[in-house]
Amino acid sequence: MSNPQQSSANPGGKSGLSWKPLLVKAGIAAAGAAVCGAVVLGLALALAWPSLPDLHAMTDYRPRVPLRIYTADKVLIGEYGEEHRNVLRFDEIPPVMRQAVLAAEDDRFYSHGGVDWMGVARAVLTNIVKGSKSQGGSTITMQVAR
Repeated sequence: MSNPQQSSANPGGKSGLSWKPLLVKAGIAAAGAAVCGAVVLGLALALAWPSLPDLHAMTDYRPRVPLRIYTADKVLIGEYGEEHRNVLRFDEIPPVMRQAVLAAEDDRFYSHGGVDWMGVARAVLTNIVKGSKSQGGSTITMQVAR
């Protein structure tokens, strides 16, 4: 005879949900999200690639300096050009100036590999919440590359 406690909707008398269909659906959703992410990443790369600077422009950097005219005894008598700058080696920049630039522009400069993902995420979230571009997430490395 059949047991009146056992119902035909739940054979075997097991209670609870079956996890297999739920795991399959979660796997399909994760795979779909991964495919969508790959498509978005590929599209972003395809759009950004043509506007990226040539690597040679970064490795062979030659800033414009003015034409400087000196006397025979090395006294500067004139400078001509659009940009007046002095090119310094890194060790010639005073430490307080280096610290000030890093504090203002990229306070985690020495702790990331060129892209500060926390800063980019913070800027994206802030810009979404405010509905406009109010913050940037670029690092000094990203600014120089741009």
